[in-house]
Amino acid sequence: MKIAIPEHQGRVAPVFDTCGRMLIFARDENREVLVAEQDWSTVSRQARAVRLKELGIDVLLCGAISCGIEDQIHGQGISLVAWLAGEVATILKAYREGRAMNPEYAMPGTLVCRQRRQMRQGGRGQWNQRVNFKAKEKKPCQG
Repeated sequence: MKIAIPEHQGRVAPVFDTCGRMLIFARDENREVLVAEQDWSTVSRQARAVRLKELGIDVLLCGAISCGIEDQIHGQGISLVAWLAGEVATILKAYREGRAMNPEYAMPGTLVCRQRRQMRQGGRGQWNQRVNFKAKEKKPCQG
């Protein structure tokens, strides 16, 4: 499995749409190994979902993301866990352990936004259940 995380100064970049650097990890048994670091400063917003698909990304862990790009990510069959904040290593570990949607990893002020978006996407119950929620089952983003 390949996991992508937009990065800024060792942390999850606050906004996927404009991130300048992408880290690509491959899951190797019980850990993630960094396999690539890419400059995304010239990748347009419209090309980002397609670029992730070309890289063979299965999961995107990110901070804020616009609804249009979120829909494009899902349209490419990529699983998404958004509105995350923290050190890259911490977020990777939380994802591996099924805890990425816990409140301590949420961007400040986004818990209500995350809950509303989850309810519009089918009300999946516990936060950590959304981590494994398949992209093709999601309803389009509505803000």
